[in-house]
Amino acid sequence: MIRQVLALMREEKLYSAMYIAGTALAVAFTMLIAEVYYVKVADIAPEVRRSSTYYLDYMPLKNDTTRSKTIEHETFTSLFQTMKTPDCITGVTVSVIDDKNYMKLADGLHDRLVNVIQTEPGFFQFYQYRFVQGKPFTQDDFDNERPTVVITEQISDLLFGKGKEAIGQTVRINNLDYHVCGVVETPSALMEKSVADIWCPYSAKGINASWGVSWRDLNIEVAFSVPASKRDAFMQEIKEIEARYNSVHKDEPVKMAQMVRSHYSEVWDDLGGIFSARGKNLTWYVAPAILLLLLVPALNMSGMVASRMERRLPEMAIRKAFGAKRRTLIGQVITENFVLTLFGGVIGLCLAWTALYAWRDWVFYVFSDSSKLYGSVPIVKGEMIFGPAIFLIALLVGFVLNVLAAALPAWISLRKPIVESMMIKK
Repeated sequence: MIRQVLALMREEKLYSAMYIAGTALAVAFTMLIAEVYYVKVADIAPEVRRSSTYYLDYMPLKNDTTRSKTIEHETFTSLFQTMKTPDCITGVTVSVIDDKNYMKLADGLHDRLVNVIQTEPGFFQFYQYRFVQGKPFTQDDFDNERPTVVITEQISDLLFGKGKEAIGQTVRINNLDYHVCGVVETPSALMEKSVADIWCPYSAKGINASWGVSWRDLNIEVAFSVPASKRDAFMQEIKEIEARYNSVHKDEPVKMAQMVRSHYSEVWDDLGGIFSARGKNLTWYVAPAILLLLLVPALNMSGMVASRMERRLPEMAIRKAFGAKRRTLIGQVITENFVLTLFGGVIGLCLAWTALYAWRDWVFYVFSDSSKLYGSVPIVKGEMIFGPAIFLIALLVGFVLNVLAAALPAWISLRKPIVESMMIKK
């Protein structure tokens, strides 16, 4: 069968080239979108828990939908850190004021705007960074409000020199000194929940004082890692916590369980923001776009297959006369075109990878709702674009494209009587 396909490709070079090119472009555009959102939802370091992650960042009042309560340190520690169903829990501050932080450069004269995440020690268990020097700040550092920080390798090289020891050195942020306890491999800006230049305890004296707020009053987003087998038990525990909280705060009961959202839901909502749609309406934007990417080239290639089938009808008629069944002949046509689709799919996937890497500074920004990507060239690693799911998606796209393009014309052509087919000249 493969030998016959290769012989047909040599015999009909123009047809084969056009079919492969059409498939390559369709697969490239489809896979470009698939790759972008694979990077946003796959379990990729340091965000290795995405598939099991849930978030909760505020609690709307039940009796007043215009108001809500924030999650502060006391609520975080007393209600959520004691939960039994999650495998891991962490809290990250969510600022409601201008939180631009500036780091003093090595020359002592110039400043650089840096992205600072204020969190607690559980953060480095929840997100898996690779430490190249030192270690995370500890619970003791947090409890004693020590101004300690973890910095990226990029910041370390910028301040202290490439490959130089950074542990014990001082970083000046907002005119306040912090001591470096660890250096991590610089994460990609595509890891939107975990990317930063600097991480510090939200209890540390310094940044919060420069804002004029107490760290105990900061708004916290809670992240839970919950295995699939415990999701029902997790939601039940959240409801129990909600009931316990509301029994104490009877004057202002909150809706807590309804506001817990998965990482997938958050990505879907961000996609809705890009298309100015929310909820179910988003399907009417995404589904037609994907269908067009596959259906339009499939229709074009279907015309090519139909024309080719007309030329091959005498051959098919002779095979039918000798007892070949229609499904056997249709299967052969689909197989032949699938080989061409496979060639085109591989080329299309390579084109998508090339475009994704070469134009990563704007491709991801166009399909994201994150200001962290603006004006930056994100780091793209192999695990982001060579995941097993990507190959499966590419294979599925190729198969669907092949069936749409080849099956219908073959079925229509082979319905003609043998005598009529044999009278058609090549």
